Amino acid sequence: MLPQPKPDVFNPIRIDEKLCICCNLCDWICPGDVIYKEEDNKETMPVIAYPDECWYCGLCDSTCPTDAITIIFPKPMIDNQTDVVRLLGKVT
Repeated sequence: MLPQPKPDVFNPIRIDEKLCICCNLCDWICPGDVIYKEEDNKETMPVIAYPDECWYCGLCDSTCPTDAITIIFPKPMIDNQTDVVRLLGKVT
């Protein structure tokens, strides 16, 4: 059985149900196995099973043939003020 995401966990992947054609590509391409889609069932929508494990890589977004997926970055990631040298661990 698929685990239910915790309600207080930020969900970075938004799927527009009106645009989604339930093709399974997002499930297949996700390197973190964050998205779950019942295979060969066009009646079920993809589910973001593990939102807190998303790598924000955007593969699901770029692979979606109908642009039904949007990646939403959390505010702390957008407003990050850490310089690149420190982020890369090059501080001496």
